[in-house]
Amino acid sequence: MNWNDHDKLWNHVFIKVMDVRRMLMEQGETLRSYNLPASAFFYTVRGSARIWLDGSAGSIKRFHVLHGGKGACLDIEADELLEYYMILYKATLPPPSRQELQALMERCNPFQMQYELDPHYPLPLFDKVTAMSREWLRPGASDALYVKTLFYQFLYELQSQLREQGIQAVKPDPVAQAIRYMQHNYRKPITLETLAGLLDLNTRQFLRMFKSRLNTSPIDYLIQIRMNKAKELLLHSEFTLKHIAEWVGYSDSYYFSRIFKKVEGVSPSGYKEHARRSDNRRNNPSRLSGYPIAARRLRRYSNNGVENHYQYNEKGDFQMYRKSRASMAVTLLFCFSLLLSACSTGSGTANNSGGTAAPGGSQNATSSVPAAGQMPDKDAPRLIKHAMGETTLQGTPQRVVILTNEGTEALLAVGIKPVGAVQSWIGDPWYDHIKDDMKNVSAVGDELQPNIEMIASLKPDLIIGNKVRQEKIYEQLKKIAPTVYSEDLGGDWKINFKLYAEAVNKKEEGDKAMAAFDKRVADVKAKLGSKAATKVSVARFSASQVRIYQKQTFSGVLLSQLGFARPASQDKDSFIEVMTKEKIPSMDGDVLFYFVTEAAGKTDAAKVVQEWKNDPLFQNLNVSKTGNIVQVDEAIWNSAGGYEAANLLLDELVKYFDIK
Repeated sequence: MNWNDHDKLWNHVFIKVMDVRRMLMEQGETLRSYNLPASAFFYTVRGSARIWLDGSAGSIKRFHVLHGGKGACLDIEADELLEYYMILYKATLPPPSRQELQALMERCNPFQMQYELDPHYPLPLFDKVTAMSREWLRPGASDALYVKTLFYQFLYELQSQLREQGIQAVKPDPVAQAIRYMQHNYRKPITLETLAGLLDLNTRQFLRMFKSRLNTSPIDYLIQIRMNKAKELLLHSEFTLKHIAEWVGYSDSYYFSRIFKKVEGVSPSGYKEHARRSDNRRNNPSRLSGYPIAARRLRRYSNNGVENHYQYNEKGDFQMYRKSRASMAVTLLFCFSLLLSACSTGSGTANNSGGTAAPGGSQNATSSVPAAGQMPDKDAPRLIKHAMGETTLQGTPQRVVILTNEGTEALLAVGIKPVGAVQSWIGDPWYDHIKDDMKNVSAVGDELQPNIEMIASLKPDLIIGNKVRQEKIYEQLKKIAPTVYSEDLGGDWKINFKLYAEAVNKKEEGDKAMAAFDKRVADVKAKLGSKAATKVSVARFSASQVRIYQKQTFSGVLLSQLGFARPASQDKDSFIEVMTKEKIPSMDGDVLFYFVTEAAGKTDAAKVVQEWKNDPLFQNLNVSKTGNIVQVDEAIWNSAGGYEAANLLLDELVKYFDIK
């Protein structure tokens, strides 16, 4: 890397400092898939964390400096209380610049480069960063000019230390960045202009770059991502075509069907039917029959709690071949007995218990073959398809360990009290609304760090976890007991609820609980009338950041089901948006519900709430003028995320809107 070229470009561009943020993250708190809205410097003043920039892993600690360009994807996991500053800036080369500078900008853009530094002399950098943060909060043009002056002083000191230590910058890969963005945000409206703007490139330049690498356009690549997701949902869920279309980013199901047929050569329903028939014929030598020779649901080799136990441990005899001659003789004798029994019952008459009367008036046992309409055998093996593959379970588990908060509420709703569960995000260790139901349940760590030794000591016969939270420990858990994972922790908790109910052999109870909830929602929606036009805004305040919550959040899903209007900034099929003060107007609505994430014994988040409420932009909001600002319980509106919380959230909406 030629630092002289960097200096030349820094000297010729216009610099605009976009924002200076002081951020706090509690131990264990995470920031996921945050795309930088502008070029940024990060300066850590306290704590440590693991960090990923465009997927490249690293760590940051006190006085660490990190630089990333616009569009870079940032993930942070705080190992301890983390305090850092983020300085967002924009660098623009003036239009009449010489071709030499423009070519240099394309070849070596320092504002997009990624590099980090553990400074030998941290205090000069610390002084400049803290002064910038302090001056940024003061309104006025002169203060903005001073911030820009401090930014250049910070940059000069940083460049000096980078040269002294021989630090090399890494040029980011815009194509890889675009792919990562599409994989994480395929449900959002994405255009070629969106992607190019995100990466600070012009559309022609970006399109040429993408096509030369992948021999396809970015939009065609995005369509393929969406179609692959749609195929997964078609094969492994019972969602309607409309829901699948919306989930993969299409508001119009007819348009989605046309795109699907164009890409896959068959309609979505045709694809699903073809896959079903192929699965039926998997073990069938004849293509003319839809019925396989082998059972569709393979029975497990043993009932000792571990699927395929002997092969799994790579020891012991293979039971299916041991004493084969004796087993065959017993089988033939058993079949012959059944044949004689069937012949002897042909002239019997039905009795009250459903059996048949044998000659001489004695009663035979009820037939083991279910009659038409009879409930299936709950002890029969069942194949559970989940995020990590397939697991065969048998019977109703008695000792369940659950590793998500929303999963805990799902189990309670179907009458299962777990022997172990991860502790609630709020409470000691359980949320107030479930603590009575969770007496004598062992806490096994939290969602981010389950205690594997504690889980093993409980001797579970089923473990339920989540791929997003615990993918790395799946192999360890399944050695303890059969383990089922949900795919995601999105706003639509019903997807996971259905999986959990099937896993614990409580599908009927789960269906009844869900039907009762859906009926409540339908009843409330029918009574809302004109109140449904109320624009409902939802926000969260913490010490580190302020967020608005969109439609794919826990509260957002219920608000959509009830038909409530949302402000334009939140009427999006997305999760959240991290706010800055200049975006305060987008928090407005007819009513603002907000909750506060506060560490025990702290008041930092409460101070942030007060600071934002005192801001002139906030005081100018419609909700401020009308006084329709309501603080709500974070556990119910956000973090619990399950069946019990959904009912309580519905109760709160009914009460606020005075639904009779």
